[in-house]
Amino acid sequence: MKNINQVKVIHKIVQWECLEKMKCIPSNTIDFICSDFPYNISNNWWLTMKGSKIVKADFWEWDKWDNQDDYLKFVFDVCNEYKRILKPKGSLVLFFSYCYAGWIGYELERQGMFSFKMPLIFQKLNPLPSFKKINFRSSYEMWIWLVNDEGKFNRPKTFNFTHQKNMKNIMSYFIWKEGWKQTQHPTEKPENLISQLISVFTHPWDIVLDSFAGWWTTGVASYKLGRHCISIEKEQNFIEMIKKRQANIEEA
Repeated sequence: MKNINQVKVIHKIVQWECLEKMKCIPSNTIDFICSDFPYNISNNWWLTMKGSKIVKADFWEWDKWDNQDDYLKFVFDVCNEYKRILKPKGSLVLFFSYCYAGWIGYELERQGMFSFKMPLIFQKLNPLPSFKKINFRSSYEMWIWLVNDEGKFNRPKTFNFTHQKNMKNIMSYFIWKEGWKQTQHPTEKPENLISQLISVFTHPWDIVLDSFAGWWTTGVASYKLGRHCISIEKEQNFIEMIKKRQANIEEA
């Protein structure tokens, strides 16, 4: 039996637009897709925290579309490529704003692309304050778990159930905790959270795809868990973050 420490995992990091680059990936070759889509929520009225400062939630042009129809067309075009490159019964976990997540999952199943298994919730144990105090605090984010199969009740090809206490569809982690953030990416997710997903949906040496690599947390988690990973990112400033993070991980 192969020892995970004796096999070199391959990590391909590509600076490109994801729809174009995914066309180069052969069909039915990816074991698991974990992608944090742009949320299309950048605006001039919603506030967020950057360090100790309150700032406008404008995440730059990569999070902006002219209208909702253009954004949803982009999402479904990407998902069409996911359908092609993912192995039969392979799983996807896709991150969206709560405004879109449930509906996108339903619509992907209605169109016969994937089986929508269930929503997953990332509960923020220390959510940001309500700066304007005119709404509830935003204490969770939603993802959707899909399977590359049209049969609603068929099992995914890989599902590593661990312990009952860990296998809840609400996963709770801190954000903005001192020493937690490892990059300057505005929407970085906890590494432990991504590691949990990869551990459930893959085996060692499986191939993971992240088509919106951003801060490269999916790549880091894959590297540490002995999974191969393809990371696609088009923004130059994020690529610079990834290179620094990759160097630190490989030197450790």
